[in-house]
Amino acid sequence: MYFSKKRRYLTEINVIPYVDVMLVLLVIFMVTAPFMIQGIDIDLPEVNSQPIEKANLENVTISINSKGEYFIDLDSLKDETFKINELRAEITKILKNNSSIEIYIRADKNVIFAEVAKLMSLLQDLKPSAINFITEPIDDK
Repeated sequence: MYFSKKRRYLTEINVIPYVDVMLVLLVIFMVTAPFMIQGIDIDLPEVNSQPIEKANLENVTISINSKGEYFIDLDSLKDETFKINELRAEITKILKNNSSIEIYIRADKNVIFAEVAKLMSLLQDLKPSAINFITEPIDDK
């Protein structure tokens, strides 16, 4: 006697390999995220200065690239270039909402000093809580 057994096909999807791959990708992104530099590509000048010990949580960074273009590093204004008079209007709006905001300036080391001087003059007129420069430490090689 020969009994034929019908084969049953496996109709379930094995998701364990997919979960493993997703966990590996998650770990990779978590490790590499802090190393990704956000913002405008700027070659900061190297100076011998002390780091700021306690930074205010509410701050705005204004960047000047080597072409003399101004950028405000806020999520709503990412990658948008400003002229000096447009920058005045935006900073005035920001300071109107909160006058205790600190301003950080990131200027490329190849930018013309006149651009930085214009920005400093504009900021002094608007009177923010503090004005700071962002630089790179000197590498001792």
